Amino acid sequence: MTIRKKIPWVRYIILGITCLIFIYPLFYAVGVSFMTTNQFATTPPSLIPFQRPLSFFHMRTLLLINTQREPNMPFYYLNSVLRTAWYIVWTVLISFVAGYVFARLRFRGKNAIFLILLMTTMIPPVVTMAPTYLMMARFPLIGGNNILGQGGQGFLDTYAVLLVLNLVNILGIFLVRLSMNTFPRAIEDSGRIDGANIFRVMFQLVFPIQKPILAYVAITTGVLIWNDWYVPFVFTDRPQFQTLAAAVSRLTSVAIGQYGIPDWPRIIAMGLGLTIPSVVMFAIFQRHIVSGLASAAVKG
Repeated sequence: MTIRKKIPWVRYIILGITCLIFIYPLFYAVGVSFMTTNQFATTPPSLIPFQRPLSFFHMRTLLLINTQREPNMPFYYLNSVLRTAWYIVWTVLISFVAGYVFARLRFRGKNAIFLILLMTTMIPPVVTMAPTYLMMARFPLIGGNNILGQGGQGFLDTYAVLLVLNLVNILGIFLVRLSMNTFPRAIEDSGRIDGANIFRVMFQLVFPIQKPILAYVAITTGVLIWNDWYVPFVFTDRPQFQTLAAAVSRLTSVAIGQYGIPDWPRIIAMGLGLTIPSVVMFAIFQRHIVSGLASAAVKG
């Protein structure tokens, strides 16, 4: 009996140690963000990274109190927020509509099209990098291009390129279709008997019941787009179109300090602005993620 009572405490101790291991990198990043470049370059590594005197310069920049060194910081935040919100709305809408279509409507080649969509998830992103870049640069009648896609820059270095790539979430479509396969058709039939068209059936009867799965799609999409550096970094050059993730990646490659190394306190401070919202978002909506996946698993 005594041994059984001690077992839960052993579990809590193990969980506590594991949590400390995972939290420590964030703690270390916070400490480094309060250093100057000279302090970081001349201070030997230590378990407690805080060094006196504390420098609040990078934190003031991160909080938009002083943006002299990073005048484009407001653009980074604005672009990240607007792009994340745009993708959440459209990804949820496309996932729901496409999942419903593949589950309920009948048309020739439906299963083949869905299989092709699933197969695209197996293609490594590095394979599609060059074709996607050329497609954006040679898009006809956009950005000064003629009908043959020549003479201009297409979608490159425009705000539109931040809003058109990767709008389709294949996993979201798959989860909605998986859930709809066992969704009671009687609910939809009752709506049609009452005179509802397909759009009213979809958005008034089916949509509310699919909220757990759609919440999962929205949360994971938000975290993914907020942390996405690839599209802004590769397809845009002007700082006005950069997001916070792309700015951090650009600083890592070009921000060279006095001692010939990247300005890590500056980079890590900006990285905190990128990491903390994702951690908070995950902590708040974790139960929706679990319930969404559980809902798809039970219904599928």
